[in-house]
Amino acid sequence: MPLSLQKVCDIHDFFEPEIDAIIRRDLRSVPFGSRRAWEFAMIFRALGAKGKLQGSAHGLAMGAGTEKLIYAIVPRVAKTVVTDLYLPDSGWIGVRTESPRDLIRKKAPWPVDFDKVDAMAMDMRDLRFPDESFDFCWSTGAFEHIGHDEDFLQHFREVDRVLKPGGVYAFTTAVTFGGVTERIPHNYYFDPNHLVDLIHASPLHAEPVFDCYVQDHLLNRPHPERYQNYGFAAGNQISKPIVSFRRGVTLTANVMVLTKAPERAKVRPRVEGLERSRARLADQAHHLIRETWASPQYLETTIAGRTLKVQPQVFADGRAEFDVIVPPGAPAKYKWVVKRRPVTAVYTWETHAKGNVTAQAGTFSFPTRRDSLYSVKLEAVGDGSLDRVVIRAKAA
Repeated sequence: MPLSLQKVCDIHDFFEPEIDAIIRRDLRSVPFGSRRAWEFAMIFRALGAKGKLQGSAHGLAMGAGTEKLIYAIVPRVAKTVVTDLYLPDSGWIGVRTESPRDLIRKKAPWPVDFDKVDAMAMDMRDLRFPDESFDFCWSTGAFEHIGHDEDFLQHFREVDRVLKPGGVYAFTTAVTFGGVTERIPHNYYFDPNHLVDLIHASPLHAEPVFDCYVQDHLLNRPHPERYQNYGFAAGNQISKPIVSFRRGVTLTANVMVLTKAPERAKVRPRVEGLERSRARLADQAHHLIRETWASPQYLETTIAGRTLKVQPQVFADGRAEFDVIVPPGAPAKYKWVVKRRPVTAVYTWETHAKGNVTAQAGTFSFPTRRDSLYSVKLEAVGDGSLDRVVIRAKAA
């Protein structure tokens, strides 16, 4: 069965000869299960399938930074314009520059003809180009950062305006399997139906089917996105999850392929395979939680002043038990505070439990629920260095 143009990421996609060839030939990489490599390859594939990667075409990259896809597309087309929030004081450290063109040239992973490239600072909601300037547009993992629903719709309207009739917009973002959109400020994770509704409300036309089925495979099961949170700093160099389990949310990347076709009647794309994927991934996420906390996990700590903090965690229904291991030379007493919020409510942290712990009695616990996220902080009482204090947790 042919691979859909519009779908969620799946480890099996890397075994498709077409995807393998794009990653090796055009992205000059080795397929190894990176979601970002998948996003680049799927955008490249969609633009090629739609006939846009040809010698006379003009393309627009949005929120592209210095991503490798730029340098794969430039040789295929007449002109590529690259945009992002390129500013000396940009909130995105990787695009801080006074000269976007110089940055793009400096970061080139291989030689390209820079006479065919331009770069400039620009907001994805305000594309400062004449109408019908481009044959195609793309963005990789940038769409979810631009605001809220009206910002997304404004972006689609701007893309529609600058595309020529028949032009194509291929973009990737992040979708969840929990049934709701995670409205994290400047980092949405979309429920697939919410994303489809936004596209359907725009002037652009999506492909008829959005394939949200994730096949059952060990590497498609939910995995932690940041292994260093559990004291395994090398983990991020070894494994990049296809399906992430991030602060209680199960998510992956997806690609959408939109066309400017004002003469066509709008038809809402069908979302297929979502419920089957959702049920299985939820079971696998529950298993991951139980197995993670069945034995003590050493947690990475960050130090701010006299406070130790671990990244927010999700536990099964029951209790969590924390051990504080205090070496000689560290403060002997700590005040601990646990804050809680629902997994799907970003702004609603509330104090859940608090108390005191000492080097001699270094254990505390608190009740937990699967639908909640828990943030733990320890404030040192007294003098001493915090950099060798160890925190670990398990299910009580």
